[in-house]
Amino acid sequence: MRELIPINFNWFCAPYEDSHLKNRDKENFQKVNLPHHGIEIPFHHFNEKILESELSYLYDLDAKKSWEGKIVKILFEGVAHQAKIYINRNYVGDHRGGYTAFEFDISEKLIYGEKNEVWVIVDSKEDPSIPPFGGVVDFLGYSGIYREVSLLVLEQQHIKYTFIKNNGNSKVQFEIGLSQNNGEIDVSILKANKKIVSMKSSKVMDQTINIDLDIERPVLWDLKTHYLYDAIITYRVNDEVIDQITERFGIRSAEFKEDGFYLNGEKIKLLGLNRHQSYPYVGYAMPKSAQYEDAEILKYQLGTNIVRTSHYPQSKHFLDRCDEIGLLVFEEIPGWQHIGDEKWQDLSCQNVKEMILRDRNHPSIVLWGVRINESADNHDFYFKTNGIARNLDPTRQTAGVRNLQQSEFLEDVYTYNDFSHRGYNRGLEEKSKITKKIPYLVSEYNGHMFPTKRYDDELHRLSHALRHLNVIHEMMEKDNHISGSIGWCMSDYNTHQEFGSGDRICYHGVLDMFRIPKMASFSYASQNQHQPILEVSSTMNIGDHPAGELSKVYVFTNMDYIKLFKNDQYVGTFYPDKKQYPNLEHPPVIITDFIGDTLKENEKMSHRDAEMTKGILKTVGQYGNHLPLKFKLKILYLLKKYKMSYDEGVKMFYRYMSGWGTEKMSYRFEGYQNNQLMKTVFKENNETFEYVLDVIKKELKIEDTYDVSRCVISKVNQHQELVQYSFDPITIKVSGAVELIGPNQVSLQGGTLGFWVKTKSKGKGKIEIHVNEQTISKEVVVL
Repeated sequence: MRELIPINFNWFCAPYEDSHLKNRDKENFQKVNLPHHGIEIPFHHFNEKILESELSYLYDLDAKKSWEGKIVKILFEGVAHQAKIYINRNYVGDHRGGYTAFEFDISEKLIYGEKNEVWVIVDSKEDPSIPPFGGVVDFLGYSGIYREVSLLVLEQQHIKYTFIKNNGNSKVQFEIGLSQNNGEIDVSILKANKKIVSMKSSKVMDQTINIDLDIERPVLWDLKTHYLYDAIITYRVNDEVIDQITERFGIRSAEFKEDGFYLNGEKIKLLGLNRHQSYPYVGYAMPKSAQYEDAEILKYQLGTNIVRTSHYPQSKHFLDRCDEIGLLVFEEIPGWQHIGDEKWQDLSCQNVKEMILRDRNHPSIVLWGVRINESADNHDFYFKTNGIARNLDPTRQTAGVRNLQQSEFLEDVYTYNDFSHRGYNRGLEEKSKITKKIPYLVSEYNGHMFPTKRYDDELHRLSHALRHLNVIHEMMEKDNHISGSIGWCMSDYNTHQEFGSGDRICYHGVLDMFRIPKMASFSYASQNQHQPILEVSSTMNIGDHPAGELSKVYVFTNMDYIKLFKNDQYVGTFYPDKKQYPNLEHPPVIITDFIGDTLKENEKMSHRDAEMTKGILKTVGQYGNHLPLKFKLKILYLLKKYKMSYDEGVKMFYRYMSGWGTEKMSYRFEGYQNNQLMKTVFKENNETFEYVLDVIKKELKIEDTYDVSRCVISKVNQHQELVQYSFDPITIKVSGAVELIGPNQVSLQGGTLGFWVKTKSKGKGKIEIHVNEQTISKEVVVL
């Protein structure tokens, strides 16, 4: 029987030296666990060339005597970007490319019953002969053995692979590859409760065997149920079980047609975001729980139903979680605009093969990206990549992301980066302008068109959010024959000096690098019902607006209506703006009246005069002292009628429009759903402050490797609202069973900051924040 053995703990790492060819003294190496980032980088403001390094990794492998005569393979999930493998100083092989998994048979190199030295030389330089490199690239490649490593011990006769095919019906087809052509294969399909729902046995006559099974009344995998079956494949020879594997799969059909996307025959609009797999300080090197959390953020916090793995295949853990929660995936090969020479293209074709062979049993994956992102047409090259994909997986369609209109179409779906929206024009180009009557998906939008930091001024952040909302609205139009749109992008990311804001960060995300939301994230979150959303676009401070003019406030919400109160006095009830955003399930509420009937009630005015006064006050806010004549005449009329002096009129303006001279200006926004109060948001002057530490996961588990938990420290006011422009310096102290990833002295960014802790042993860990002579602490448990 096979054994899969994780080997992620107790590696040793050091910068590569030629002396390592003769002597590798571990005293000069640092003890590390995998995933490992190789080179730790600052959050920003660094020279990315520090990542272009060579590293030596060592591991003492205890080869059991019982393994002798078997096949022993070493599996690497991801190494950036070239790896040379040695066992006991004997060369095993090398792999070129940082984004796909690979394995080597090391059976003949091991000394069984003894410790064996595994030596991996990792070259993280951006070699122009390896995709995605060769041109400029708008992301970093990082370094290190940044995904997990394991050993696979097999009998000489074993199962090589299983490919499970299904088209959303009761028939499930198994293509099983074997090392030899004798024996029997048993296939059992189990429901989630482990009950067998179908099984079949077949004699082995060839090294590839096909077995078809039927499931009575199958439960379909979709966005809501995301039901998963287990297939147990058992290989028997002379009635002895010699190998067994379990593959998880879902039953579903997925098809892009000319008029849109269909999942299990139901037409749905795809709303998604692109994801880079990078994190602050450690680049790509994060374990399973961080990969899981990103999938959960996309699905449950942001409310998306599809993600594109831009611009490369990503962690198997991320894909596993997408399977489990019902998040569709568009997975693509490594690349960014540049196409290299013939050898480069051959390596890219190999990437297609490695990507599909690893991931084709994931029900979440609905599209293979077989074209280099935003590259020029290249008939021969893309004819090959499409052919490889269709041969290895005839059950899924192919796509190729381009920024070209009317480009050569060799794939099944025309995927296009539409950056036409500038805030004032239509959200997307018409499909007919981009391509013909073929399946069509918008694969990027916004992004570099409007970079936004989470601590930018209020109007900038609002414009960013509205740009995303405008594209979503355009895409959601029912009969535009656009399958969906995938925004750029989920979170900010480190990049090369040619891009970003000069600090090696692209601020293109709807989240920051710590996965903390920007206002634009609520353009997505408000379009689902996972949780009540009531995000007010303003702090209601006029000083954050040119000329102090706060004339319009957007509320991104999935509520039925909102009630607004000013200083506890009812102003009005406001509804989602279906007129401006008819295509959205949940349009924003747009509030332009912050006075309501309060003039009538407080100043004892008639309805007509109150409305006239309201109009005058708004006009004064817009024009200041330079009022048009007709408004000056209206002011004289009202002052005379209500026996007010000019000074009293000015004070009225301050009282109702700016809050100047008032003890306190307080706004309360109440969100209602089905006439039930679901959420309340307060906006008023900051009076008291506190620091809040949120530890996302308080119970961590050391399993195949270490675990991590994301933490967020925030400065909030008396209503737990973020103090947006706070940049307080803080010190992070971590002790016990956990350690800190990144520096311990940092500053808040726009009122908040994230960081990660990782496990180092079992037991209790303590996280402390020291700020302004205060200490905030939380405990975690490591199992």
